[in-house]
Amino acid sequence: MNILHIATIKEWRGGDSQLLNTYGLLESLPDIKQTILCPTGSVLSEKCQARQINHYTAPVNSGLSIPFIKTIKKVISDEQIDIVHVHDSSAFSMILLVINFFPNVKLVYSRKRNNRIANNFFKRVKYNHKRVNKIVCVSNAVRDVFDGVVKDMNKVITIYDSIDVNFFASQKNTHRLKNEYKLPEDTILVGNIAGLTPQKDLFTFIDTADLILQKTDKKIKFVIIGEGELKNELIAYSNNKKIGEHIIFTGFRNDVHEVLPELEVLLMTSVEEGLPLTIFEAFAAKTPVVTTRAGGTAEAVIHDETGYLTEVKATDDLANGVLRIIGDDAYKEQISKNASELVFEKFNLDRMRNDYHNLYLGL
Repeated sequence: MNILHIATIKEWRGGDSQLLNTYGLLESLPDIKQTILCPTGSVLSEKCQARQINHYTAPVNSGLSIPFIKTIKKVISDEQIDIVHVHDSSAFSMILLVINFFPNVKLVYSRKRNNRIANNFFKRVKYNHKRVNKIVCVSNAVRDVFDGVVKDMNKVITIYDSIDVNFFASQKNTHRLKNEYKLPEDTILVGNIAGLTPQKDLFTFIDTADLILQKTDKKIKFVIIGEGELKNELIAYSNNKKIGEHIIFTGFRNDVHEVLPELEVLLMTSVEEGLPLTIFEAFAAKTPVVTTRAGGTAEAVIHDETGYLTEVKATDDLANGVLRIIGDDAYKEQISKNASELVFEKFNLDRMRNDYHNLYLGL
């Protein structure tokens, strides 16, 4: 069984992480051979090269990139592909333009975000295309957005993402950030790990930081880890609120696994989500999570059991959640313990490997 994974994002996003995780899980199975197609110069292409993964690259200069579409056709033919698994919306649109050249190829589309799908003619044609075999959602909240758009909801399934729980659980606090930014040892670090995009609503993260600083005299720094289109606006926003000195923008990092144990709290302020892997990683690292009830987060973060859950844009409640965790060791220890047990039980790699292997075999 020859599988082609396709992604079109140049930066590192959740869909690319999901793709690479899926590839790694199935890599050792003797009945599966995998290939990856991704943009030239993308973070994913660099990771493929470093791991010596069989992959192809092509330029993506627009939503429907002709060079990329031509490469899709070439790879399907050259690698004798049986299943194409696309991992973002642009990749999905492009494969639909060429899939009819390959009548025996099966098609799977993965979706991570729960943003509303416009119920217009184009979207109905796209998601009800007769060549789509399965749509895989990372949470039930994401699956729900297809209700009323996709006629046959049996094609739409939920497969939760997973992480290498043992890897993240084994990491030690090396004080990497405090050493790098020359911070005092008693500094409390509250972080967010995400692309700097509208759906992550990091303006609310900054508003929450402002409130926390007003309510406590503890020495706190707020760390935003990631890159994205809103970086300059976010820096200006924090400076305008007179708290720029308390917020560190680290940019994209490859050492998140080493940084997580150093965070006292992972503070997620998204307005739209699927179910981000960062939450599972924090669970494994026993880093407490305070998050909005965006998308599928409530399927993992149970209020006062595995984390602290608020409504979207609930700045006061988000601040109260962070302050409770950094001020109540017993509460912090209990939710961290519960979260660790949950991620070991439900979001482990063996479960995800079996789910995807069975998916591909059943097409």
